[in-house]
Amino acid sequence: MKTFVISLIGLLLFAISPQICKAQSDFQPGLGLALKASTNGFGGDIIYSLHQKLNLRLGIEIFGYDRDITFSEQDIEYEAVVDVRIGSISLLCDYSFTPWLFVTGGAGYSLFHSEVIGHAASSMPFGDIEIPKEMIGNFQFDFDPGWKISPYFGIGFGRTMSLKHKIGFAFELGSFYQGPPDISIKSTGLLSPTSNPDHGQEARLERQIDQYYLYPLLRFSLSYRIVQFD
Repeated sequence: MKTFVISLIGLLLFAISPQICKAQSDFQPGLGLALKASTNGFGGDIIYSLHQKLNLRLGIEIFGYDRDITFSEQDIEYEAVVDVRIGSISLLCDYSFTPWLFVTGGAGYSLFHSEVIGHAASSMPFGDIEIPKEMIGNFQFDFDPGWKISPYFGIGFGRTMSLKHKIGFAFELGSFYQGPPDISIKSTGLLSPTSNPDHGQEARLERQIDQYYLYPLLRFSLSYRIVQFD
């Protein structure tokens, strides 16, 4: 996987290398910072403008939330906590075709992780008796991307760092390829068969969601040039 990502970035740099050779004599590289908000969380970038058409970005974005839920299944009440974390650490390369249109390629280390942790909140009727909720057990579902290191491609409007001004902004639409999701199930008590590999519950769930291998991204960034190199 790492070889694939390195090859992807190398191919991108090779494709734009003829344009780099045409750099204007008055261009000066610079270094900047950016704040960003996206469907992948909130964060920032360190940006290096090494050519009038080419920016490199190293950044992080992250967001998390949790929620308490209740649900019932076969006359049993359950209580659970849904904990979701999204985000990535990414290295991206922007190539500007025009002053206001660019494409982006690179890779990100996914910080995505979701889990559902719960337990039975009521007893289970069984004929003339009630099975205590403690015997029913607990459960945990973990969801992770299939690829922790994910290639990325996007297209944007604006500039991730302005050439002529201190302030720049950009809108970007793209996607990470994260591979089919991985699911892990743990359970105790009467719920133990749920996590037993012989019952194939994990495999069935993975087959149901294996088409969700792309993570779409919509991002807005606001940048500030802090250094202009001579």
